[in-house]
Amino acid sequence: MKKRWLWSGVILCLIFALLIIPFWVQASRYDDVRVADHPRDAALVLGAALWDNQPSPALRERLQMALSLYHKGQVQWIICSGGVGDDGISEAEGMKRYLMEQGVPPKDLLLEEESTNTKENLQYSKKLLKPNDIQNIYLVTHDYHMYRSLALARQAGIRAEPAPVHSSVLFTPYYKARECLSIIKYRLTK
Repeated sequence: MKKRWLWSGVILCLIFALLIIPFWVQASRYDDVRVADHPRDAALVLGAALWDNQPSPALRERLQMALSLYHKGQVQWIICSGGVGDDGISEAEGMKRYLMEQGVPPKDLLLEEESTNTKENLQYSKKLLKPNDIQNIYLVTHDYHMYRSLALARQAGIRAEPAPVHSSVLFTPYYKARECLSIIKYRLTK
C-alpha cells in the first residue's frame, strides 16, 4: 500500500513538473538579458511594495535600474507606476520621493497612482505617454516578471523594450514559481 502511494506521489510530481516547465521557461526568459544601450523616451517602473512609506528592497532595485538609465542619458523621463497600498501613499508617490532624494528633479517624473496590478500599471501609464510625447519606453521590472509585463505592454499598445532587474534581495525561485501561476492566469483570461 505504501509503495502505491509513493508511486502515485512521484507520478503526480512528474505531471506537475511537465505542466509547469513551459511557464518556468517563459518566466526565465530574461534571466541573462542585459539592457540595450540606445535611448528611449522614458523608463516605466512597475510598482512593488512600500515598507513604512519607503520602497522595499525589491522596489529599490527597480528604481536603481531606472536611475542608471536616467543618469546615462538613455531616458528623459521616469514613470512611476503603482497605486495606493497599505501604507497610505501610492507606490508611485513612494518611488517619486526616493528618486527625488537621489537627485532626479520632479519635472522628470511622471506618476500613475491608480493601478492595483501589472495590467492596470500598463493601461493607466499609457495615458501619460501621449500628452508628454513619449513614443517608446524601457520597461523596468524584475527579470522573472518581464515576459508577462511585455505581453501586457503590447496589449496596451506601448512600445516597450526590456530593462530587466536581476535581484540580489529576492528568493527568485519563489517569485518565479508565483509568476508561473500569473502567466497561466494571464493565458486563461486574455
